[in-house]
Amino acid sequence: MGRDQTPHIGLYGVMNVGKSSLLNRLTGQQTSIVSPEAGTTTDPVRRSFEIAGFGPVVFIDTAGIDDTASELGRSRVRKTLQTLSEIDLAVVLLADNDPSTAEQELLDTIQANDIPAMVLPRRGDGVATDEILQRIGQRLPDAATADEPPFFGDRQIEAGDRIVFVCPIDSAAPAGRLILPQVQALRAALDRGAVAVAAQPAELPLVLRTTTDIRLIVTDSQAFREVSAIAHELSPTTEVTSFSILLAEHKGDRTLYAEGLRAVDTLRHGDRILVIENCSHQTTCDDIGRTKIPTWLREYTGLDDLQFVFVNGRDPLPPELHTSAGYFSLAVQCGGCVATRRTIQARIRAAAQNGVPITNYGMLIRKLRLR
Repeated sequence: MGRDQTPHIGLYGVMNVGKSSLLNRLTGQQTSIVSPEAGTTTDPVRRSFEIAGFGPVVFIDTAGIDDTASELGRSRVRKTLQTLSEIDLAVVLLADNDPSTAEQELLDTIQANDIPAMVLPRRGDGVATDEILQRIGQRLPDAATADEPPFFGDRQIEAGDRIVFVCPIDSAAPAGRLILPQVQALRAALDRGAVAVAAQPAELPLVLRTTTDIRLIVTDSQAFREVSAIAHELSPTTEVTSFSILLAEHKGDRTLYAEGLRAVDTLRHGDRILVIENCSHQTTCDDIGRTKIPTWLREYTGLDDLQFVFVNGRDPLPPELHTSAGYFSLAVQCGGCVATRRTIQARIRAAAQNGVPITNYGMLIRKLRLR
């Protein structure tokens, strides 16, 4: 099991609450620097460890969530909150019996992201080390150690099968290379011994006229309508899917995404839509999440006043997801090519647990563009 697939446990709390002291006690070594000076821990510190009777885990020590007096301190807090996208369990140390304002905001954010939490007193005082480790093993969800499903889902892709990959090259495409979902799908096909053919939409008719027995056509979501029309004419029995839908099946929950898709038809004036982008990139005029999806949703619904809230990269989902019922009417998640399945699954659960329908870029775009 690689480190990315190993269960991650984050240690959180205000400055000088004993997070680093607890980590050193749990691991039995000087993993983090301990000092009475506030703000000793700056960037997150990761430490691999083996829990007896459970297996390997990764502990993440973080900066204090109340380090907000300076811009540097606020940057540390942002880095702390970004680790919420990595973890399977949050261990929160409270300075006193009742949570402070900062501690309650942290707990709300953890709950908004549907992360299991374990609350301990300062430094974990009064709780034996073995008991804490045992509790951690018991609190970690089964999903933390679950294997990933195959990339092509339940499609029986075999050696020799012909798969056509349609890869549009527009202003949003990176110079000189394919985007990561295209690379991942191509690699998965080659790993199975399939014969992969790549083309842009304009060349697809030539490919379909000269290639027989095509098992699957995979296209970029924004070209779904064009590709589906060509395939219907020249290869009507071949399934057409998208890179984003393959990722939805591989890392996400296609059933839940399909249910969430129905919420598009019930959107009302002024509704908020949460757009979850799991990577960080420069926004362009052809940007899918920032430009095209909002434009297409407004066109499809006829609602010009829909509001969009964006989550980037490793930033946590906003606490309003948990604290304000009905704040969001829909969540739309990208395929997650750069994210772990753990992160994608956690965000799906967070939306579902907080009553927000969630769908996927590819499935949404297909709905909006195929009418």
